[in-house]
Amino acid sequence: MVSLSLKLCFLLLVLGLPYFSTAASWMSRSRTSCNASIAECDREGELLMESEISRRFLETKKYISPGALKPDQPVCNSGGKGEAYSKTGGCLPPPSNPHNRGCSKYYRCRSDS
Repeated sequence: MVSLSLKLCFLLLVLGLPYFSTAASWMSRSRTSCNASIAECDREGELLMESEISRRFLETKKYISPGALKPDQPVCNSGGKGEAYSKTGGCLPPPSNPHNRGCSKYYRCRSDS
Protein backbone atom coordinates (compact mmCIF):
# COMPACT_ATOMS: atom_id res chain seq x y z
CA MET A 1 0.00 0.00 0.00
CA VAL A 2 0.99 3.52 -0.59
CA SER A 3 1.96 5.44 2.50
CA LEU A 4 -0.18 8.26 3.89
CA SER A 5 2.51 10.90 3.39
CA LEU A 6 2.81 10.03 -0.31
CA LYS A 7 -0.96 10.37 -0.74
CA LEU A 8 -0.89 13.73 1.02
CA CYS A 9 1.93 15.01 -1.20
CA PHE A 10 0.06 13.90 -4.31
CA LEU A 11 -3.12 15.65 -3.11
CA LEU A 12 -1.25 18.89 -2.44
CA LEU A 13 0.39 18.70 -5.84
CA VAL A 14 -2.97 18.22 -7.61
CA LEU A 15 -4.61 21.06 -5.67
CA GLY A 16 -1.68 23.46 -6.02
CA LEU A 17 -1.00 22.96 -9.72
CA PRO A 18 -3.68 25.40 -10.98
CA TYR A 19 -2.30 28.17 -8.74
CA PHE A 20 1.23 27.70 -10.01
CA SER A 21 0.14 27.73 -13.66
CA THR A 22 -1.88 30.93 -13.13
CA ALA A 23 1.05 32.66 -11.45
CA ALA A 24 3.41 31.53 -14.21
CA SER A 25 1.15 32.85 -16.97
CA TRP A 26 0.75 36.18 -15.12
CA MET A 27 4.51 36.55 -14.79
CA SER A 28 5.10 35.76 -18.46
CA ARG A 29 2.44 38.27 -19.48
CA SER A 30 3.97 41.03 -17.38
CA ARG A 31 7.40 40.52 -18.99
CA THR A 32 6.23 40.88 -22.57
CA SER A 33 6.10 44.40 -23.93
CA CYS A 34 3.40 45.55 -26.25
CA ASN A 35 3.60 48.56 -28.54
CA ALA A 36 -0.05 48.48 -29.57
CA SER A 37 -3.22 49.90 -28.03
CA ILE A 38 -4.63 48.76 -24.72
CA ALA A 39 -7.34 46.81 -26.53
CA GLU A 40 -4.77 44.79 -28.43
CA CYS A 41 -2.36 44.23 -25.51
CA ASP A 42 -4.79 43.51 -22.70
CA ARG A 43 -8.01 42.10 -24.07
CA GLU A 44 -9.34 40.93 -20.69
CA GLY A 45 -8.60 44.20 -18.91
CA GLU A 46 -10.19 46.32 -21.62
CA LEU A 47 -13.70 45.34 -20.61
CA LEU A 48 -13.05 46.39 -17.03
CA MET A 49 -12.04 49.92 -18.01
CA GLU A 50 -14.53 52.73 -18.36
CA SER A 51 -15.52 53.64 -21.86
CA GLU A 52 -15.74 57.04 -23.48
CA ILE A 53 -19.53 56.83 -23.46
CA SER A 54 -19.77 56.28 -19.72
CA ARG A 55 -17.34 59.13 -19.13
CA ARG A 56 -19.46 61.48 -21.24
CA PHE A 57 -22.63 60.32 -19.52
CA LEU A 58 -21.20 61.09 -16.10
CA GLU A 59 -19.91 64.42 -17.36
CA THR A 60 -23.35 65.73 -18.39
CA LYS A 61 -24.76 68.54 -16.32
CA LYS A 62 -27.83 67.69 -14.30
CA TYR A 63 -29.82 70.63 -13.05
CA ILE A 64 -33.29 71.56 -11.84
CA SER A 65 -35.36 73.80 -14.08
CA PRO A 66 -36.06 77.34 -12.83
CA GLY A 67 -39.79 76.58 -12.72
CA ALA A 68 -39.24 73.82 -10.18
CA LEU A 69 -37.51 76.26 -7.88
CA LYS A 70 -40.61 78.51 -7.72
CA PRO A 71 -43.23 76.58 -5.69
CA ASP A 72 -45.55 79.61 -5.36
CA GLN A 73 -46.27 79.79 -9.08
CA PRO A 74 -48.59 77.36 -10.88
CA VAL A 75 -47.46 75.28 -13.82
CA CYS A 76 -50.02 76.85 -16.14
CA ASN A 77 -50.12 80.60 -16.61
CA SER A 78 -53.85 81.00 -15.93
CA GLY A 79 -54.00 78.87 -12.78
CA GLY A 80 -54.29 80.23 -9.28
CA LYS A 81 -51.66 80.16 -6.57
CA GLY A 82 -51.09 76.62 -5.37
CA GLU A 83 -53.11 75.06 -8.22
CA ALA A 84 -51.21 73.01 -10.76
CA TYR A 85 -53.80 73.45 -13.55
CA SER A 86 -56.32 76.13 -14.30
CA LYS A 87 -60.06 75.63 -13.87
CA THR A 88 -60.69 76.96 -17.38
CA GLY A 89 -58.58 74.26 -19.00
CA GLY A 90 -55.83 76.56 -20.23
CA CYS A 91 -53.20 73.82 -20.27
CA LEU A 92 -55.35 70.70 -20.07
CA PRO A 93 -56.07 68.63 -23.18
CA PRO A 94 -59.67 68.36 -24.39
CA PRO A 95 -61.66 65.61 -22.65
CA SER A 96 -61.28 62.28 -24.36
CA ASN A 97 -64.75 60.95 -23.51
CA PRO A 98 -67.28 63.81 -23.57
CA HIS A 99 -70.85 63.17 -22.37
CA ASN A 100 -72.46 64.45 -25.58
CA ARG A 101 -70.55 62.20 -27.95
CA GLY A 102 -73.66 60.83 -29.60
CA CYS A 103 -74.47 57.25 -30.39
CA SER A 104 -73.48 55.15 -33.35
CA LYS A 105 -76.06 53.02 -35.12
CA TYR A 106 -73.71 50.12 -34.60
CA TYR A 107 -74.50 50.15 -30.86
CA ARG A 108 -78.31 50.38 -31.52
CA CYS A 109 -78.98 53.24 -29.12
CA ARG A 110 -82.56 54.14 -28.14
CA SER A 111 -82.29 57.74 -29.26
CA ASP A 112 -81.00 59.01 -32.60
CA SER A 113 -78.41 61.34 -31.11
